[in-house]
Amino acid sequence: MLLRTRIIVFVLLVVAAVAGLVFTVGALREAELGRRIAELKLQQLEQAWNFAVMGAADEVAERLLSQAALSRTRLVEAIQHQDQQGLARLAEATFKDGGLMRVDILGDSGQLLWASGDGLEHPPLLGASRLAEIRQSGRTISGARAMPGGALGVVGAISVVEPGSGRMVGGIAAALPLAQALEAFHRTTGGRLYVTNAAGQLVYGKDEGLGRQALEASFPNRRGLTLISHDGRYQEAALLPIADLMGGRLANLLLVRDVTQAMADRLLWDKVLGGVIAILFIAALLALFFFLRRNFAVLNDAVAALHDLSRGQRGGYVELPHGSDEIGRIAEAVEAFSQAVGEVARVGVQRERRQRRQQRFIRRQMEQLAATLQDEARSELLDELKQMEKAAGDPQSAQSKGVGDELGLIALGFSRLATKVSVQQVQLTQLVRDLREALEDKRKLISLQQELEIAASMQLSILPRQFPVLPMLDMIASMEPAKEVGGDFYDVFEVRDGVLGVVVADVSGKGIPAAFFMLISRTMLRTVAVAGGGPAETLSRLNNLLAAENEQTMFVTVFYAEIELATGVITYCSGGHNPPYVARVGGAVEMVVPTTGLALAAFPDMPYGEKTLTLARGDTLFMYTDGVNEAFALDDTMYGVDRLQGALVAGGPPTTATVALERVMSDLRVFTRGAAQSDDITAMVVHWKA
Repeated sequence: MLLRTRIIVFVLLVVAAVAGLVFTVGALREAELGRRIAELKLQQLEQAWNFAVMGAADEVAERLLSQAALSRTRLVEAIQHQDQQGLARLAEATFKDGGLMRVDILGDSGQLLWASGDGLEHPPLLGASRLAEIRQSGRTISGARAMPGGALGVVGAISVVEPGSGRMVGGIAAALPLAQALEAFHRTTGGRLYVTNAAGQLVYGKDEGLGRQALEASFPNRRGLTLISHDGRYQEAALLPIADLMGGRLANLLLVRDVTQAMADRLLWDKVLGGVIAILFIAALLALFFFLRRNFAVLNDAVAALHDLSRGQRGGYVELPHGSDEIGRIAEAVEAFSQAVGEVARVGVQRERRQRRQQRFIRRQMEQLAATLQDEARSELLDELKQMEKAAGDPQSAQSKGVGDELGLIALGFSRLATKVSVQQVQLTQLVRDLREALEDKRKLISLQQELEIAASMQLSILPRQFPVLPMLDMIASMEPAKEVGGDFYDVFEVRDGVLGVVVADVSGKGIPAAFFMLISRTMLRTVAVAGGGPAETLSRLNNLLAAENEQTMFVTVFYAEIELATGVITYCSGGHNPPYVARVGGAVEMVVPTTGLALAAFPDMPYGEKTLTLARGDTLFMYTDGVNEAFALDDTMYGVDRLQGALVAGGPPTTATVALERVMSDLRVFTRGAAQSDDITAMVVHWKA
């Protein structure tokens, strides 16, 4: 896009933005002005309506004053004595020919004493508060009210004053049809009037197309001014509320006036103003276009001269005027550029000679550097160098045209060589660094593996490997940790003379943390159990000791039992552990009845219960951790307690503790063959022989 076109487009955009801003501000101001004018019109109409209502109310008051003056003394006496019959006779004689819709006679406290027609069944025209307002201010009250039957009227009221003392003893209120106020309002405003009651029914005006369209128009807050189009003419509709004398909204007054001529004048002026603005805008653009065209003609000549100079044609440019403006400065620049082109041509020959010498030197340096690369990279780089030399000798080569000469091509090759050397150096450096880190990690891994092997050996060494040799029972146990060290443990120790303590436990988690917690739990259990108190007391005290310093929120499930060697009676307590099984000599397998109690170290001061069972000759007690029943096969099938019970008595009741343990462990290994061990597997068996 040419510069002058961009200038014109820019000017158009700026003018359009400014015009849009001006039009937006003007539209906002016009809208605000229209809102204010509409509000002023509404206020004028409301004032005209108030004057019409006040005029009708004054007419009511004048009629009442003229008619009540003839019998004021008797009227005062009847009101004071609340003589309704006397008031009826006086009122019928006084107000029957006044053209009033209704007349009410009120007492001094606002009570209705008499009303024309059946008015005693309806609220009075005037309330006690309004009557008090007449008493205080002495002014006539005016307003609209709904009459019995739904008709609307304008209410006026006067006070009844006792002759001599001037004290107000009551009041008279009467109503004229609302049509009289509407006629007075129409004489002031003109247009068409429509009145709807509170239910939206039309009570004044003709039910015609214009009236229905105006009534269906939208007015915010049921008050406002709007413009509608009907039969090709513009109509201005104003909706005003008609207030009830008691303060509520009685009806709606709709005034419709023809404003077609005013709208036509306004549209005409808008068109004239828009046309003038458009003509001025087009004239300004044309003036700008011809101005830029005349001035840019000289600049076009300057641009053509510069193009010739850039192609080495020094004699093809035109003579440009010199001066202090932009065109003069461009002419000076063109002349300076012409001299520079001549100087460049002279220097070019010398530069070409130097380039030839530099090319040979760089070629030798690149070959020496390429010798340091790997075989594949060296061969690739030398091939690229040969291709670049060939391209430099071809004047039609696109690569030669893009770079300019052979020196540039060799420089490009040198840059690629430097990049390859740098990349190779970085790769070698990173390779050495990775190798060092790998060696350091391997050293740490070997050290950690050795420490874990030592820890595993130490853990297994503290578990009993030899069990007491007793004539009444034999025992055996095993533990296979899931990791190098585990959290399961078992133990057997003498609690007191003739009583042997056995325990199987499972610490939450696996690995080194579980192993440390296992050592602590095993040591404390031995200490607490030897102190006496029975299994329940032992686990309760152990739970409090472990929970007191349990910052890592670990826990341990425990099955602890004390065996009386003389009788075979076992007293046991379970702290959230899997219940053991008893394989009876008859071939049945029974689950040991669980006791109450949660896992140890979870919460302090937890209650634990204990129970007893008796082993008969040939019975076998099988205790285990959840690593046995929750072992999984390759298809994610769980081993389960049913398989455990079946394996325990497969081939008949076990004859020794070793037979029972081997049956279960062999069946478990067959079941989990090929699957990774997910948890520590621990089991302990007691076979009673007495």
